[in-house]
Amino acid sequence: MAKHFSFYAPLLFLVTSSALIVMVASGQCKFRNGDCTANCNYRCASTVSGSQGLCGPDIGGVQKCWCYFECEVKTCKENFIMSENCEEHKCTLACINKHPGKSAEGKCRSVPPNLLTIFCQCTYFCP
Repeated sequence: MAKHFSFYAPLLFLVTSSALIVMVASGQCKFRNGDCTANCNYRCASTVSGSQGLCGPDIGGVQKCWCYFECEVKTCKENFIMSENCEEHKCTLACINKHPGKSAEGKCRSVPPNLLTIFCQCTYFCP
């Protein structure tokens, strides 16, 4: 019994500790702040401290006021068990399907002592 427990203990730990891990990095963010007018920069600075307003095209080429500012981009990691032995391309596809539009990428990971690649670790941008 102890032998079986030592095999399943790392797996149990992995599954129970697969909560999201959030990492923060600095980046450039922007948001649309109405029509492009002479007070675009002032409107942005009033909305977000330290932001800069510039006019630029939106969908359809219409000029809009865009506010640019430094922001924090969070990266989350989530682990899940694959239905069969993990393969990188299947892992990445599973991550993309689970987190569409969030630059998801998957990596196969293993659990000692058997070192079978049994789970997929997704890394993606999160709010």
